[in-house]
Amino acid sequence: MKVLIVDDNAEIRSLIRVILENKGHTVAGEAEDGPGALKAFTALRPDVVLLDIIMPGKSGVEVLEEIRGIDTEAKVIMVTAVEQDIINRRLLLLGASGIIYKPFVPEDFEKAFLFAPPKTPVKGGENDTLTRLAAGGLSKCMLKTAEASSWAWELCDVSVVSGKIADAVKLADFGHAAAAIQVNIRNGSRFSAAMLFRSEDIGFISGCFVNGPLYQSESIKDLEEVLLLEIGSIILNAMVNPLIDASKMNAISSVPMFIKGGPGAVMAGLGACLDPKLDFRIIYASLAMRRDGRLARAGVLCVLPQKLAAELEGTGGAAA
Repeated sequence: MKVLIVDDNAEIRSLIRVILENKGHTVAGEAEDGPGALKAFTALRPDVVLLDIIMPGKSGVEVLEEIRGIDTEAKVIMVTAVEQDIINRRLLLLGASGIIYKPFVPEDFEKAFLFAPPKTPVKGGENDTLTRLAAGGLSKCMLKTAEASSWAWELCDVSVVSGKIADAVKLADFGHAAAAIQVNIRNGSRFSAAMLFRSEDIGFISGCFVNGPLYQSESIKDLEEVLLLEIGSIILNAMVNPLIDASKMNAISSVPMFIKGGPGAVMAGLGACLDPKLDFRIIYASLAMRRDGRLARAGVLCVLPQKLAAELEGTGGAAA
């Protein structure tokens, strides 16, 4: 991997260089301040930037913002001695791909390189308003799920299509043993949303929450359904709440419901609130979670009546 090291301390830069080169990485360049970092990034276009926060002239936070302005897919990992939740949240929301704390050990860099999520722009198109509302809510939500599980979650893609409930379920067909969490909105214009998990990922994703901030337990099996409901509630609310706010509906999501049984069960669940024969606007988001070199996937569906979708697109989501 080609790396740019940015730190105002020459000894720190030298130490990081030794660690990286011993691991087989290439140090493409070094910079000791913000202007130098931006110049080097533009010239070298490294795979990863290791960026200190506290530097003279221009802080690492400012440099991070400017790098992300140059390249939205740039992978920037902050290297800092400042371990404060408020600062860390801001860094992640600004687009940092990870954080390494000083004093560090060689393994910290390999772990950061492995888990740093790629910054993939979400798709636009003729449904820009729906895409923007969903992507905005889910992007912020990725930070909450990462904090709750202590592992990196990422929003891979958001798209909007038209079709029936059966078409929606096909977008996130994770097999007949898949599990799903569903919520319904019954006030005003009805719509539904569901989050789907592959069967092989259920225990893996649930395990990331065991011994985390939410649940202190050594046992996973008894907690799987509870943990998936917790994850689904966080993520589905992040999807539907911006749509509720933008439509100015006086409504809240129903209590999340756990469904197991694959596409047929999901279709039945969505059809309990919506007419399967009608055409809908379907928002589909693809999510991923990385841990210990493994990638788990999940899908999020939101099925909107055409009338409600048209109203949201007509307002541009200005109320969100």
